[in-house]
Amino acid sequence: MTGPEMNASALKKTGAPIAAAALMALGGCETALDTAESADPAETARIAEIVNANRAYPRWEDFPSVGTDGPTPGEVRAEVAALRADGAALQARMAALPPVDDATGLEADVRARVEAVPVSPDTQRTREQLDAFARDLRERARPPAPIPRR
Repeated sequence: MTGPEMNASALKKTGAPIAAAALMALGGCETALDTAESADPAETARIAEIVNANRAYPRWEDFPSVGTDGPTPGEVRAEVAALRADGAALQARMAALPPVDDATGLEADVRARVEAVPVSPDTQRTREQLDAFARDLRERARPPAPIPRR
């Protein structure tokens, strides 16, 4: 079944539970209203007092005044001009940089600069030394054998 037949069938199957849920919800609202009426009169009076005290719209006099500690338009204009000048100077410095068209040349240059820095012999390890160090750490991290129960 497709189209309107399927929708009608689905409505027949789900219509009764939906209607029952709607009636239960309306019944719940009625019960809530009955419960509110039978609440403590002192509490009801306090709630009414709070609602009535806050019923009026605020007046313009109640809003805080506009702050006067903000920057003037001239100060904002000067800051924007300084930022634009800094941006232009940065653009000029970037334009002066050599283009990186030769990736292998750049790699060779960086590799030469890195290799020019001396490395302590204590930090230089061969692959075999690193593997042995890792094996030793794994052995030390292995839990001991369980203790036999008597």
